[in-house]
Amino acid sequence: MLPSRTNEFANLHAMVVEDDAGGMAIIGVMMRLLGIKAFINTTGEGVIEMAHAMKPQPNIFFLDINLPKTTGYEILKKIRADEKLKDALVIAVTAQDADTEIPKCKEAGFNGFIGKPISRSRFPRQLRRILSGEEVWETY
Repeated sequence: MLPSRTNEFANLHAMVVEDDAGGMAIIGVMMRLLGIKAFINTTGEGVIEMAHAMKPQPNIFFLDINLPKTTGYEILKKIRADEKLKDALVIAVTAQDADTEIPKCKEAGFNGFIGKPISRSRFPRQLRRILSGEEVWETY
């Protein structure tokens, strides 16, 4: 069941970095239904430049870990090193093995982990928890 469109997340501006067409479709639909302004980058290249061009700039990033030209870890380093973006929330969204990746994501400085496939019913609750400052490190 898909959530209904809401204004709850209207002030959220997201950058989604996802190369898988299926994952991109699901998260794109979720963002639209939740009223989140989102931009999607499919390669991982130019994320910082794209984020700087967004008006307003993103306050949350959803990063796939394995991308065609880079990794979510490399993008996270660039976000944290950027004066304008460093305080944004950065969530890993990946199908990688959670037992391996969650500790690596925590160590790297991600703000959370949501395993793929994204649950259409759980994603809004996960997002609410993340935005309220709660850590979310979930495999689905």
